[in-house]
Amino acid sequence: MNGRIMGHMNNAIPNRWQALLSATRLSGRAAFAFLARSLQQLSTLVITLLAARFLPPQDYGIYSLGIVFIVLVQTLTYTGFYQFILTSRQDDALVLSTCFWLIAGLVSFASLVLAAGAWPLQWLFDAPHLGPVLFLLAALQPLASLGAWSSAALLRRGETMLNFQIMFAQNIMALIGGTILLCAWHSLYALVAFRGIRVLAGALLYASFGRDFPSLRFSPDLARTATRFSASLYGSRFLGFLSQYAADLLLGVLHSPAEVGLYRFGNRLATGVTDAAMQPMSNFAAAQLGEAARKGTDISCTLARLSGTIALLAGMLAATITVLADDAIHLFFQPSYTAALVVTYAMALRALAGSGKLLLEPAFAALGRTSWVMLFNLVTSIVAVCAIFATSPLGLVALAWGQVMVMLASTAFAFYLLNRHGGIAMEGCLRNVALAVLLATGFGLALGFACAQIPSLLAIAHLQGFVLQVLVACGLAVPVLALAIRLRVFNLSVFSG
Repeated sequence: MNGRIMGHMNNAIPNRWQALLSATRLSGRAAFAFLARSLQQLSTLVITLLAARFLPPQDYGIYSLGIVFIVLVQTLTYTGFYQFILTSRQDDALVLSTCFWLIAGLVSFASLVLAAGAWPLQWLFDAPHLGPVLFLLAALQPLASLGAWSSAALLRRGETMLNFQIMFAQNIMALIGGTILLCAWHSLYALVAFRGIRVLAGALLYASFGRDFPSLRFSPDLARTATRFSASLYGSRFLGFLSQYAADLLLGVLHSPAEVGLYRFGNRLATGVTDAAMQPMSNFAAAQLGEAARKGTDISCTLARLSGTIALLAGMLAATITVLADDAIHLFFQPSYTAALVVTYAMALRALAGSGKLLLEPAFAALGRTSWVMLFNLVTSIVAVCAIFATSPLGLVALAWGQVMVMLASTAFAFYLLNRHGGIAMEGCLRNVALAVLLATGFGLALGFACAQIPSLLAIAHLQGFVLQVLVACGLAVPVLALAIRLRVFNLSVFSG
């Protein structure tokens, strides 16, 4: 009897170690996947911070205007046909080949149109150097579409870790190259070169390691199916683009590139941090909900896990930005960028307010009801653009906080549509979002109190104090995340796709 008990105990010890090892491996894969996906946003943030240190708002505003139009072209790359690759149940080879030619043709046409309009746009915005900047950026986009197609092919085959590894290497190369260029060459065109390094590195890495090469196969029937699937997504993304970037365009027309630079810097300082979490989560959601659609399983549980994790990450990052942004601007950037601080606060909270909206497109794409995405973006974009027109003459403060209110209403509308027209039970999502907001609020209050005590308790330099504040934020995040995992608000499994 005792021998039998001892045998069970001996078997239990390896099983516990195996479970611990499995959990550690899962956490490590999740952390790497998240880092690989977020590194693009982090590298862009670092380059933005360097630009604000070396370049005046006028130059950064010109580059920001150029990026606005490039984002419009990129919406043709990472939506529509890209999502059709992830969700279509038809033959892999035929889907990949047909969608390659669709993506490459659409992006090439859009790039030609943008290149042709580069100098007229320079005249419209009265922005010197905008023409050549737009021309150079547009010339890179057809090559960027190849990397996007290869990424979708890897995700379709389930080779997510290889995709993450390529993305990680691509963005590391871009970050290092862009940092060296901007530190040595204080020029607007160093920013353009940074974009070029990212695109070229991605194309080479995906070609070398992804090893997906298009064939000449093209199915007109499949192309029509993909176009019907994608039309609403492209339309909705265009409307979303207007609601997100109309402020930059109006500031450029009504005021000056310098105002655009201030607005975009304040926006980027916040969204560069929050997007490091939100953009990867959007991709994770698209991959996991697309897989659920292919398997025909219910997506409500997946959506609940995603919503809680997204809201908690957005809330904690928003709290950290609100507490630390003032010290960061005074420490690292030109004094002229201090005027952008109020935009930073508003955009940080805007990310939290929009955490639910982020799930609408991948959820309806998984359900095959993309027309509701188009309707959603039509309504919210009209409201957002009207709010921008109403508030932009009043200055940066009214413009920024008006967008926060619009985003909060958009998330409520998104949840309504998912429940009413998607047939998705939203109780789990609402519970997780509410708990995430409470946890993030508690985290922010604790961080603000702790950081307020540092100057009075420790006589240290400003830079050392800022570093200590960042460490305090990281330390406080650990118990909050642990509690969130226990409450089933935060879930590591969402980082697997």
